[in-house]
Amino acid sequence: MGLQMANGPVSWGVDRPDLPGAPGWEEVFDEISAAGYRWCELGPLGYLPDDDGVARSELAARGLQVAGSYVFEPMHDPARHDDIAEVTRQTCRRIAALGGAYLVVIDFVSAERSATAGRSDLAPRLRAEDYRGFLHGLRMVAAIADGYGLTPVLHPHAGSYVEFEDEIEQVLRDAADDGMQLCLDTGHFAYAGIEPVRFLAEHRTRTPYLHFKDIDPVVHEQVTTNGVGFFDAITAGVFCPVGQGIVDFEALKIELDSGFDGPGTVEQDRDFRSLTTPLDDARASLDYLRDLGLTD
Repeated sequence: MGLQMANGPVSWGVDRPDLPGAPGWEEVFDEISAAGYRWCELGPLGYLPDDDGVARSELAARGLQVAGSYVFEPMHDPARHDDIAEVTRQTCRRIAALGGAYLVVIDFVSAERSATAGRSDLAPRLRAEDYRGFLHGLRMVAAIADGYGLTPVLHPHAGSYVEFEDEIEQVLRDAADDGMQLCLDTGHFAYAGIEPVRFLAEHRTRTPYLHFKDIDPVVHEQVTTNGVGFFDAITAGVFCPVGQGIVDFEALKIELDSGFDGPGTVEQDRDFRSLTTPLDDARASLDYLRDLGLTD
């Protein structure tokens, strides 16, 4: 079916621009291209060169077009909303300038919720005024994205305040009039105990963008049983190359064959100190999706 398939710096362990010891942008985008991708997400604001012309030229030299990028900020903290608004404006301006169309909106992993990642029965929920503050942050970000001609897509994320099915359903209902759509990440849904193919089938009209990700079942069982925090679970290797974990990508293909034409991003949250290389893992994921017929 030939979906546009991207990858991004997160798969190289880079989720913020100032991470000590992280690989440089030249290496990362060289390897995204070398792995066979022709689309990319930009990664954290400030990672690529600030000059739009330079960034555009560097991506073009590697044969890469831009699908979008993300804001990964504590939407649940109203005291941070002014700062988040500025980060969002800068991010949206960059995405639009480099030809992208999507802003992926992620509530940052909190210490409180990281401790209960994947365990819905133990996870504290936002209630009353706290939830209204969170929703205000999402609406603010969606309005900024719309102003730049981008589609905002909510990315439910393990260890955040939008992780489990009841939380996702509530936010989708409450933010429907604000233009907020859904980025369904198969790995984060599986981490949270949600069957991603079923959820996608029930929310096709709200899901223009996908993240293709997989979960190692053995590590997932260990980290959820032992109450391991989300970032420590990444270090333990809970995310694996696509097709090597618990997500049923064959069933996903059948669902997508019924008429999905949006882009998708292969993503493997990882510690950049992992023993396997991001290039090998990114290539293995793309080869699997090609063999499955999901991308050319």
